[in-house]
Amino acid sequence: MSNTLILRNVLRAVFLLAVQVLVLKQINLGGTDFNYISIFLYPVFLMFLPITTPAWLMMIIGFVYGYSIDVFSDSIGMHAATCVFMAYLRSPLLHFLEPQGGYKGGISPTRNRMGFPWFIRYTAIFIFLHVFIFFCVEVFTPLYFGRILLYTLSSFVVSFIFVMIYSILFDPVE
Repeated sequence: MSNTLILRNVLRAVFLLAVQVLVLKQINLGGTDFNYISIFLYPVFLMFLPITTPAWLMMIIGFVYGYSIDVFSDSIGMHAATCVFMAYLRSPLLHFLEPQGGYKGGISPTRNRMGFPWFIRYTAIFIFLHVFIFFCVEVFTPLYFGRILLYTLSSFVVSFIFVMIYSILFDPVE
């Protein structure tokens, strides 16, 4: 991995972290009765890391990144747990969605590199799993499965829209 690629990913991580904790955390889309429509933009950092990033490194990066969000969000490890789990699931997800010719080595799975239909599937699955796991970790009981699904679906729709807007505005070259 080149130094410019590392610098780009670090800058993306810092930018997404700042947007998540300074802006998106403050937005309440549900009103007073239903305030659990959360916007998750920060998973984009994990999504856009190069495909050849080893799973062990992804999990370390996921922990550090999720813990950083937890520190600024007072969420006691929920983001760290979710990011580690998503870092673990990323490799099987990429394998599941692998095009017939395979991936080109060292590229990031972005909209411009992989094509729009592939990127839509990848983003939808990744964001849905991320949001679902986050709310499972938050509630931590199957008794509230209906609430978890409601929060997951509502937050997924809004987060997916934000991620697509981000990918259109800031689609990385590498």
